[in-house]
Amino acid sequence: MTLRRRLFLFVSTLIAIGLPSAGLVFAYVSWLSVLERTERDGILIAQTLAQSVTFIQQVPTALEQIIDQNVRTQADIVAQLTHLAQRQKISALEINRALRTIAVRNGIPEVWVTDASGQPLFWSLDDIDASIALDSGLTLQPKFKPLLQGQQYSLSTELMYRSIDHSQLYYGAVTMPERSGGMTLIAHRPNLANSSIQNVGLKRMVDSVLSGALIDAIWIFDENLQALAVSSVASNDGTATLSDEQRTFIETVISTSTPASYFADKVLFRHAFLYVAAPTFGADGLPNGAALMRLPVNMDAELHSLLTIGGGVTVIMLLLGMALALPFLNRIVRPLARLTVQTHRLVAHHFDPDQEMHAELLKVSENRKDEVGYLGNALYSMVTTLKAHIADLKATTAAKERIEGEMSAARAIQMGMLPHNFGEPAPGARFDLHAVLEPAKAVGGDLFDFFPLDEHRLFFLIGDVSDKGVAAALFMAVTKTLFAVEAKRDSASVGGIMERVNHSLCENNPEGMFVTVFAGILDLRTGEISFSDGGHELPFLLRHDGGAAMIEKKKGGLVLGFVAESVYRNDLIQLQPGEGLVIYTDGVTEAMNGDHELFNATRLGDSLAAISPDCSARTVIDRVMNSVRAFVGEHPQSDDITLLALRWHGPSGNGPPAAN
Repeated sequence: MTLRRRLFLFVSTLIAIGLPSAGLVFAYVSWLSVLERTERDGILIAQTLAQSVTFIQQVPTALEQIIDQNVRTQADIVAQLTHLAQRQKISALEINRALRTIAVRNGIPEVWVTDASGQPLFWSLDDIDASIALDSGLTLQPKFKPLLQGQQYSLSTELMYRSIDHSQLYYGAVTMPERSGGMTLIAHRPNLANSSIQNVGLKRMVDSVLSGALIDAIWIFDENLQALAVSSVASNDGTATLSDEQRTFIETVISTSTPASYFADKVLFRHAFLYVAAPTFGADGLPNGAALMRLPVNMDAELHSLLTIGGGVTVIMLLLGMALALPFLNRIVRPLARLTVQTHRLVAHHFDPDQEMHAELLKVSENRKDEVGYLGNALYSMVTTLKAHIADLKATTAAKERIEGEMSAARAIQMGMLPHNFGEPAPGARFDLHAVLEPAKAVGGDLFDFFPLDEHRLFFLIGDVSDKGVAAALFMAVTKTLFAVEAKRDSASVGGIMERVNHSLCENNPEGMFVTVFAGILDLRTGEISFSDGGHELPFLLRHDGGAAMIEKKKGGLVLGFVAESVYRNDLIQLQPGEGLVIYTDGVTEAMNGDHELFNATRLGDSLAAISPDCSARTVIDRVMNSVRAFVGEHPQSDDITLLALRWHGPSGNGPPAAN
C-alpha cells in the first residue's frame, strides 16, 4: 500500500473515530479551562485586593514614619540654627524668642535645647510652661543618654504622658552639631486620624471592588479571623459567619503566606462557587489577616457557545486537512529524503563537500520559499562555511598559543623587575624583610620594592594599581621606576617623594589610572619609620611581645595619579627591637571563598596574632599566605595579592630570628 493510500485511510479513520471523541474532549477541556481561568483571575484579584488592604492598613504607620522623619529633620535644623546662634553669642532670651516663633509658625508644641548633661538651655515655651515641663524631668530621662553621650545621632520616643500637665506627645531628638554636647528635642502630637482612615478606606474599597467585578461576596479578616470589612451582593446574606471549612482554609492561607482557592459544589458542567483568599501583611512584613472572595461560576451559557463554535471548527479542520494532506505529501516528503541522503554523504566525507553535493542541495532548495527550502539553503550555507570556520579555528588556536607565550614572557619580565634577593638575614643584621606578589592574571598591577638609601636608612614601598592585566603591569613598572629615581635623588621627605611621583604620573595618564601606595624609610639606628601613604590599606604592627595591631594613624593623601597637586604628609612609627610592620594590598583582605565571604582585616589580624614574635619575615609571609589559601579553598583568585613584612632587630642587631 502506498503512502498516499495509507494517509487517506488514516485521515478517514481519524474523522470517524476522532470527531465524537474530539467533541467530548473539547467540552471537558473547555470546562477545565473556564474553571482554571476563573481560578487564576480570582487569585489575581484576591492578591490585588490583599495588597490594597495591606497598603491601607500600613498607611498609619507610613504617616507616622513620615512625621517622625519630618520631626527629626526639624530638630536637626533647629540644632544647627541654635549652634550658629550660640557661636554668634546671641542671648538666651533672643534664642528662646526665635524658638517660640518657629514653634508657632510650624505648629510645634515644644522645642528644647539642652547642654551635655541634659539640662535645658533654650526652649520654645513661655517661662510658666517651661517651669512645668522642667519639673517633669523630660530632658533628664535615661532614654536620652545615648544622644548626650555621643553614642547615637538621633532617636524618636514612644507616646509619652506627663501627669503634670496631662499632655501626650512624641519627641524626636538629635545631638548638637560638631560634638558640642547636648541635644535638641522637637515634640509632635499623636495622629488621631489614622484609625479612621484605615476603617473607612477598607469598607469603601471592598464595596468598590464588589460593584465592579463578578464577585458574590468579600470578607476582610484580621489574624484572629475577626471580620474587619464585609460586602455582599445579598444584603441579608450573613456573610460574616464562617463555616469550619472556610475557617480552616483561611488559617492555612495566613500561616503559609500564600494565596489559595477551592471550589464548593464542584460538579461537571454545573453551577459552582469559587472561594479565593490571599494574605495581608503588616508593616513588619508578617501576615496579619486575609482577604476572602466568593465568585459564582455558571457553565451553561459558556459551554453552549464553546461546543457550538468548537464542534463546527473541528469538523471543518479535519475535512480540510484530509483534502490538503495528499497533494502536499510528495512535495514535503521527497525533498526531505534527498536532504537526508546528502547529510549522510557530508558526514561520510568528513564535512568536505564535493561539487555533486553542492548541486544537489541547490536543486532541493531551488524555487522553494517554505521550511524545506530554508532547510536546504541552511544546509548549503553550513557546508560552504564549515571549511572556512575550521580554517579560522586553526588560525585562532595558533594566535592564542602565540599570545599565551607572549603573556608568559611578560609575566617573567614583570616578576624579574621585583626584588628577589631576600636571602636569610645574617647574624647581627639590624632588619629582616621579605615580600611576595601573586598576580590574579598573567601579569598584574601590584608592586613592591626596597633598597638602601645609605648605610643607615632603608627605603621600602608597596602599591596597588587600579586595574589588572597588561595596562596595570605597565603602570606598575612606571610607578616603581619613578619611586626608585625620586627616592635616590632626594630622600629628605617621604611625602615629597610621593608628591613628585604623583605629579609625574598625572602628567601623562590618558587612561585615568591611579595607584595606592604605602612608602616609608626605616632608620636602622633608631627603629623610627618615616612614612606616607596614598589611599593604601592600613598596615599591621608586629609587637615585640607577640600579637598584632592595625595602625590607625595615617595622614598621607589621595591615591597617586589622580590629582597632580595633591599634598602628602609624613607620619612616624617608632619600632622597638623585635617589632615590625606587615603591609598588604586589598587582594589579601578581599580574597573570597566559595560562600562569597571576604578574608577581611579581622582574619588577617588574627593570623598575625597567632605568629610567634621570634618568626622571621619570610615565615610571617608564609603563614599569612597559608591562612589565605586555606580560607579561599578552590575559589579562583580575583585580585593581585601582595604582602611585605619588615622587622627591626635593634640598633646593633640581635641576630635573625629562628626560622619557625
